[in-house]
Amino acid sequence: MGNASSQKTDFDKDWDGYSVLIDDRKDSPGWAVIREARESHWRELVQLPAGSHILDAGCGNGDYTRLALQDGARVWAFDLSREMVSATERRLAAAGLEAEELQVASVLEIPYPDARFDVVLCFAVIDHVPDERRLDAVRELVRVLKPGGTLYINTPNRYAYTWRAGHWLMRQLGRFPKGKIRWLSPGELQALCIEADCSLGRSLGLELLPPVSGIYTSDLERLTVLPESLISVLDRWYLRVEQRLRRIDGLKPFCFHYFLEATKRD
Repeated sequence: MGNASSQKTDFDKDWDGYSVLIDDRKDSPGWAVIREARESHWRELVQLPAGSHILDAGCGNGDYTRLALQDGARVWAFDLSREMVSATERRLAAAGLEAEELQVASVLEIPYPDARFDVVLCFAVIDHVPDERRLDAVRELVRVLKPGGTLYINTPNRYAYTWRAGHWLMRQLGRFPKGKIRWLSPGELQALCIEADCSLGRSLGLELLPPVSGIYTSDLERLTVLPESLISVLDRWYLRVEQRLRRIDGLKPFCFHYFLEATKRD
């Protein structure tokens, strides 16, 4: 499933085309507040022992691969999209970082042996896997974990009504990349991990509300008429509020993403 046509058929999106669309925008000033929100979220949730062997399963354009390498881990990464793998390679090179291996592969057929990694990351991936194959994907992620190893996984929240309304609006305005998002509840994600023979650990939400300094489209553009001085104030306020709200158990199901830590049983 490595070519663009099969990607669109099997995972409901032209991932090569999407990678090209967003690549330069991910590092743009307009996206800084979301980058900072996600990096602070990473530091709060993910615990990587220095030198540990990490798999970034579905690495996209390399955001989390970079963070793991900066934390001193050894990282292997793959994505279904060849263009996304290339983008990850370019972004790592620009940061003076290097993964152990980058390759094109599917989360349904991970090209590594059993019990290979200390930690597996799988962010914004399994929601794109068809419903009938999702448990297969999670079992593959767990297969390559060492006993006692940690899986960090997330999905878009079924109850994130603010974001779902925003995505609907973006579709009507033609500002939403083609493809499906399958929204899962926290309970559904937890059940998948339990059925794949994991024990549940900590959880954390991300982005209860969109940033208030503009309209952030799903192709990584900020649309705003506000002056930069006001944007800066609003973004600082947003980051403080976001970090507090995402920790509240009652609000986690309403955040855009629900992140879960799970441990492979011995």
